[in-house]
Amino acid sequence: MRPELLAGAAPDFGEPLGLLSACHRRMLSFCELLSRMPPHLAKRGVDAEARDAARRVIRYFDLAAPLHHLDEECDLFPLLTGTPPLGPLIDRLRAQHRELERKWLRLADQLRRLDRGLFDAAAFRDATGAFCRSCREHIETEERQLLPA
Repeated sequence: MRPELLAGAAPDFGEPLGLLSACHRRMLSFCELLSRMPPHLAKRGVDAEARDAARRVIRYFDLAAPLHHLDEECDLFPLLTGTPPLGPLIDRLRAQHRELERKWLRLADQLRRLDRGLFDAAAFRDATGAFCRSCREHIETEERQLLPA
């Protein structure tokens, strides 16, 4: 195998924090895709490309993202809860998980409506903006404050 194909390979289970960071990068890439959708929809309407993007986002955030939060809450947070300065941070991150779940349900509804051709531009833009802002803020907090611990 050529060495350049191995560059940037995803971490494996021997590097669990690397896996969490890789998942964060994937979430951010989906947020970037979501941010490109409103201009695309305004220009081209609900076309095959928009439907495909909606399905990809739904698949990821319905399946992988909940498992990511579960990994953090069941495996990572308990390891760090006993560290006094991290207790309030972990409580905040758990609350952010619940907030992201609520915002995801709203956005997922808009994505499913889009896929069925029932597109409401304002509702989609609002749901996308709220979810992506919260997602980016949450990931930044974990990357800068939690994972270094």
